Amino acid sequence: MAMHMDQMAELNHMGVPGVSHMQHMQHMQHLDVDHSQVPSFLTKTWDIVNDPDTDHIISWNETGMSFIIHDTTAFLTDVVPKHFKHNNLASFIRQLNIYGFQKVGNKHVCEFRHDLFRAKERHLLSQIKRKTPTKRMQFDDDDDEMSSVKTEAILTELLQLKQRQDLLEMNLVQAMNTNDSLWSDLAACKQQQREIQDNLQKTLYFLMTVHGAGDDKKSLVDVGAHMSGHDGSHN
Repeated sequence: MAMHMDQMAELNHMGVPGVSHMQHMQHMQHLDVDHSQVPSFLTKTWDIVNDPDTDHIISWNETGMSFIIHDTTAFLTDVVPKHFKHNNLASFIRQLNIYGFQKVGNKHVCEFRHDLFRAKERHLLSQIKRKTPTKRMQFDDDDDEMSSVKTEAILTELLQLKQRQDLLEMNLVQAMNTNDSLWSDLAACKQQQREIQDNLQKTLYFLMTVHGAGDDKKSLVDVGAHMSGHDGSHN
């Protein structure tokens, strides 16, 4: 049978050896049992706040009686996903409210406190009790789950739309490049046509100069006029 605390105190006062050590061991054992029953949300949150590596993101206040989230963006992207299955600030705050935490300070500072949530006193977590769930709280949890599903679906749809947009932009660029190539080819053909026309004209004039007057010259003039008219019809 366990020794009554008053009897232990009396024996300790009388100088009976080992009594103080026995009290200490029983007290530590009690703390260990209580600690094993602490909800993981509380232990994770306490460890997060107590981690000096993330003090620039979340830390205890100067008195150690509350904690402050200094950078909510970094908190949700770099800290929360490592410990919880979400990165939702509203869900984190709702969990704090369930365990009786209160927001303190002004609206521009994300600071929370609980009488039993203190720096260097992790053993007090076992005394923090969860509030009795209400229908409203249950609805909020359901809303969170549905919201997460909807958010994931929206993100998936947005990703698909982005991929389609990228594909359309790529096809448009290819079409523009093809169009530019066609116009370039057409311009090159017209340039070649003009060069051929110029060479023919020069050849005709040369022949006219060589043959001089006569029927041959008249025929060459008719050919030159015909070619000029033919070229003009295509420009």
